Amino acid sequence: MSDYILGTHDAELARLQLQHALWRPAAQAAWRRAGLGPGQRVLELGAGPGLAALELARAVGPTGRVLGLELSPTYVATGRALAKQEGLGQLELRRHDLRTDPLPAEVFDLLWCRWVAMFLPELEPLLDQLAPALRPGGAVVFHEYLHWDTFGLHPHGAAIRRFGQAAQRSFREAGGDPDVNRRLPSLLAQRGFQIQELRPLPVLGQAGSMAAQWMGSFVSVYGEQLQRLGLWSAADAAQAAAEVALAQRDAGSYWVGPTLLELWATK
Repeated sequence: MSDYILGTHDAELARLQLQHALWRPAAQAAWRRAGLGPGQRVLELGAGPGLAALELARAVGPTGRVLGLELSPTYVATGRALAKQEGLGQLELRRHDLRTDPLPAEVFDLLWCRWVAMFLPELEPLLDQLAPALRPGGAVVFHEYLHWDTFGLHPHGAAIRRFGQAAQRSFREAGGDPDVNRRLPSLLAQRGFQIQELRPLPVLGQAGSMAAQWMGSFVSVYGEQLQRLGLWSAADAAQAAAEVALAQRDAGSYWVGPTLLELWATK
């Protein structure tokens, strides 16, 4: 796969920036629970355009190191430019294919992975490399989905529900698993990791909230890709837009996102 199923175009980058703003507090809280601090070495698996990596680099400071591995050369270039702009010499973005490339021969204090495992056709080649990349007592934190079917707009959301089903189908047809965190804790335990915490992270919001904007933008941006894949139609998109407009006029309507699970384990 030379590019993401979600794409790397400008509209998707803008959606990722909104997504990062929404989920930043949850990510930072997870890192604190895992013991992140100045001077530490962090490996991010699937760094995208470097938005979380920038936060991690600020947290570890100039005496630490953050290495972000990313498949897309477009996103690697974006992340490098942002790091240079902010003078974060402790941050390195490197092109890397998590499916086939071995992890760097370094040892880290923390491994961070968010919304990446769900797109991997095979998990074992990556998971087998995690323990050697961690110092004794080091932590791995995954933010991956547990129950994608919770995605919806209530009470006016029949087309939005169909969108969620089509999105999941597209992930599975590309070899991924939208509910991958149902399996990850067991797979890590089989590799000698100690599961420290499993924490569900639901998200919901009424019309106009950041959560609603994030989910609405996903329907808008990814809906175009689903049409190209033949899994969604222009009529579906029109009905979804009408449902969103109706929700704007109903003070009791609200969006619910796919349920995320925070998985924190130690070596």
